[in-house]
Amino acid sequence: MRVRTTLAGLMAGLLAALAPAAPALADDRHSFDLGAISNPDWMAGISDGTSLAALSIPGTHDTMARDVTAIAETQESPLPEQLDAGVRALDIRTRHFQDRFTIHHGAVYVNANFTDVIRQTTDFLRAHPTETVLMRIKPEHTAEQNTRSYEETLDWYLEENPETAGLARDFVWTPPSGDYATRVPDLGQVRGRIVILQDFDGAGRVYGPRWAGSGMSIQDDYEVPTLFDIAGKWEKARTHFETTRTGPAGTLHINFLSGAGVGAFPIHVASGGFGFRGTNDHALAYLRETDLPRTGVVMADYPGPGLVEEILAENP
Repeated sequence: MRVRTTLAGLMAGLLAALAPAAPALADDRHSFDLGAISNPDWMAGISDGTSLAALSIPGTHDTMARDVTAIAETQESPLPEQLDAGVRALDIRTRHFQDRFTIHHGAVYVNANFTDVIRQTTDFLRAHPTETVLMRIKPEHTAEQNTRSYEETLDWYLEENPETAGLARDFVWTPPSGDYATRVPDLGQVRGRIVILQDFDGAGRVYGPRWAGSGMSIQDDYEVPTLFDIAGKWEKARTHFETTRTGPAGTLHINFLSGAGVGAFPIHVASGGFGFRGTNDHALAYLRETDLPRTGVVMADYPGPGLVEEILAENP
């Protein structure tokens, strides 16, 4: 154990020195330039009666975490570029601070606020009304200097804030009465809308399907201590793809390819390095070789054009 711990420390130092150079790799499996592809209207050809649970949906883990520290950064492309490429599932981590939502990855502020997320997402939906965007909203880091609850601040953004309330009224889906805390809507119900995946209490209000509720099956084992552990992380993701293949049709399956640890930064878990294959590389090869009826939602760090388009190709 002592040898392994020492190795992890040495690996962390080496990764810190080399991490900025990693995105320059030219191979498609290691290229993170989502600006190289454009799939802004891929949902247009899917029938209204199709459940979102039946789709193969590219997503991004810690969607807004770019241009920050190597251990906190998870994306190269900005949100508008992600959406144009075909990403339709976002992972939005909100710190409740001074009655506002700043966007964080852990303790790291990622130079964005919830208003930015709403504006950029609704700008896209205004231009592409056949699409829908799933948005996981989750409290992150410590809540400080607030005079109201997390849900009250979210309601302020959705109903009162002059910068976002009008956008929310027009573009955020409001679940009808019924079982939508667990049931996933059909595409026709939510075209042109943001569907909140509710990863917070809500104080009795249903904002959208409950994260990790009975209507979802999630694999998010994010602990990858060293590069030697990437293969184990991929095995968990591969197993979840197999679960998605045979799981209940109405269950929204969400599979995270992402992970990190002291000896494995997000970029290297995703793309590999030093002789190790990354999870994105494993997933791309697996999807090319396997006939799946759906992938479910695939959440990734640094997804490349090849991975995004391979996920989209699994749709009917």
